[in-house]
Amino acid sequence: MRFYAITFDKVVIRFYLMMGVVLLGMFSGYYAIALLALPIFLSAILGVSFRAETTAATESKVLPMAAARESSLEKAA
Repeated sequence: MRFYAITFDKVVIRFYLMMGVVLLGMFSGYYAIALLALPIFLSAILGVSFRAETTAATESKVLPMAAARESSLEKAA
């Protein structure tokens, strides 16, 4: 579970889902159902992603400074 890891369209979908749960609870008369909108609201505000976290690659694609200087000098020559 990661925070602030979802896109804006998923936040909007969660807000629509939250409003649907609230309206369902209010119009049906079961006000306790409307309380189920709270976790949906918090997940939308915090941008919680429920997907498994991916591990970062062990090898960096960024060249070290010395190698970068050498390659730029070779290109200039």
